[in-house]
Amino acid sequence: MSEIKECDLPGIGKKFTLELDSNDTLVVVIHSSGEREVFKFVKNDDEPTSVTTLTDKESRQIGAILSGTYFKPVIEEEQKLAMKNVTMEWIKIEFNSMLANKTIEELDIRKKTGVTITTIIRGETVIPNPPSTEIIRPQDTVIIVGSNEQVENFISTYEIKHMIKNDCQ
Repeated sequence: MSEIKECDLPGIGKKFTLELDSNDTLVVVIHSSGEREVFKFVKNDDEPTSVTTLTDKESRQIGAILSGTYFKPVIEEEQKLAMKNVTMEWIKIEFNSMLANKTIEELDIRKKTGVTITTIIRGETVIPNPPSTEIIRPQDTVIIVGSNEQVENFISTYEIKHMIKNDCQ
């Protein structure tokens, strides 16, 4: 795994540098304003081959895509072994759900079941790493992560009836 180097840019924000397996380099500058710049450098070249500027919202959307919120890639065999007891589930919130119209904090989900809500998908809006003050609404899709036992506990504790399944198998 590649090491990410981090440094402060006084008056600007932070810079993160990642050496890729291809020997190219990605540099991400996060401005204090929330804007992000992504630079790609090819090996032994001091000038970037590409520069992309993203707003804070665009960055979070790209982050959600890269983290697998929109598409769950096939996991390699060794990753399956490492993740053997970890489950990620997509749960559609019904209008009469015990979760509907309550904050994550109010529900005390992690303490009661052990799972973590990693993402809320609300229509076209994706809320990665939602704050504890976020209200879960009917028709939201929540993505939870936990051990197999914790996920089962969540499903039984909150009487979940509809999980989103991959019908393409």
